[in-house]
This record gives sequence, C-alpha cells and structure tokens, in this order.
Amino acid sequence: MIQQPLDAHWGRTFRARYRQEAEAHADRFLMEFYRDMDYTGQHIEDQVDLMEAMLIRTKIIEYSSQKSSQAKMTALVQFMHEEMSTLMLRELIVCADIPCQGGRSQLSQKLNALHDKPAPLAVLRNCAWDLHLLRSMDRMSNTSSQAGLGEFYVANLITFDRDLADTLRLAELRAYALHRSSPMYFPVYNESLDSWLKARVGEKRMSQLGEFFMEDGINQRARRRSHSHIRALLEEDRRTLIDLFARKKSGQT
Repeated sequence: MIQQPLDAHWGRTFRARYRQEAEAHADRFLMEFYRDMDYTGQHIEDQVDLMEAMLIRTKIIEYSSQKSSQAKMTALVQFMHEEMSTLMLRELIVCADIPCQGGRSQLSQKLNALHDKPAPLAVLRNCAWDLHLLRSMDRMSNTSSQAGLGEFYVANLITFDRDLADTLRLAELRAYALHRSSPMYFPVYNESLDSWLKARVGEKRMSQLGEFFMEDGINQRARRRSHSHIRALLEEDRRTLIDLFARKKSGQT
C-alpha cells in the first residue's frame, strides 16, 4: 500500500513499483496462450469448418431447390443429422433466416446475391468465423480445471459489430446450464426448439425430424462423427456451390 496523497506522484510510484511485476505476469500469460494455441489451433479450424459446411449447404439448398421454405428447412436439418453428424442449434437458428427468406440478419443480407461477389468462398469463410466466435464464448463460460467452479460467465455483452449483434438477437439465450464437475455447457434459448422448428417445417415434417433429437439420434451422430468426413464434404460442397454460381451466371437452371 502506498501511503501518499493520490496525485500524479502517487501514480508514478505505483507504476514503477508494479510495472515489472505486471509485465512478468503478462509474459507468462502470453507464453501459455501461444503454447495452447499450438495445440488448439487445428481444433478451432475444425470447428470453423463445421460452420462453413453449414453455411455452404444452406446456400446450395437455396440456389438448387424450388421447393417451399419448409422443405428447404427440413433438408437443412437432415443434412446436419445425416451428413454432418452434428446438430448445432444456434447455427441452425441463424441459417434458417436464409431459406425462410426472413431477411432479418446481417449474415443473410451479406450472403444475398453471393454469386455476384468477387470471392464468394472467402465471404462464407469470414461468416463462419463470425458464427464460431459465440461458440468460443460458450466454451469459455465453463473452463475451470477445478470441479464446481467456472472461470467466468458473461451475462451482458456490448458490441458494435452488427453481425455479432444480429446473431445474439436471433438466438437469444434465456440461461446457461453449466455442468459442475466438467467443462460441459448447455445453452437454453428464449424460444423452445420444438415450437421454433415446428413453425418453420410444419407439424407433419416435424414428426419426421423428431427422432433426430432423441437419445438414439444423438448416439448415431456421435458414432458417425469424423472431421475427415466433414473436410471432404466441405471440399465437395465448395465445388458444387461454385458450379451452381457458374450455371446461374450463364443463365442455366
């Protein structure tokens, strides 16, 4: 404790005393951060691949199908279950704005007329990174190595990024369930998934999709899940989308 008047001299004394200690702490923190990045960097890329695969297939369905928005939404959910073997609820909520033609989000507006953009795949990858940001925040909400303790939880977020703000608004959370003895987390959304999905696919199609959300459907996806498959699927869908763009520009259907 510095027993001096709180003036400019006090500030200089404080900085001189604690600067070296703070810099040493920052050096240790950054060293650990970059060391962890060496291990987790590929994992992050794998997660972004999932986001991009979701976005690309959404656009493929939009460009290649003349069916109703309900049929397109059903195809998107089936893709997540049968081909990606991963159901991502927030990403489904955000991507639904595209086939349902809601036009409510910055992301759907950014991806509108994607075929006219000079680097459409780069735009999609950037959007995938935007989607990944919130998933990273989810994981950081329960990262303590000590059982029963969370590192931190962000209850309120102020952002000037319109893309991020739209994603937060579309998939607004009511609560977070944090597992007390592991890093597991479960976001609880404002609107129940059942009512939200039924409004977009219809009651008849909802009965066909219901098994995807049961224990057996979850276990099926876990057994099939493979990032090498996701990577191959992503590469194939990139080629398919570029081919659709070329055909659209040439006037073919």
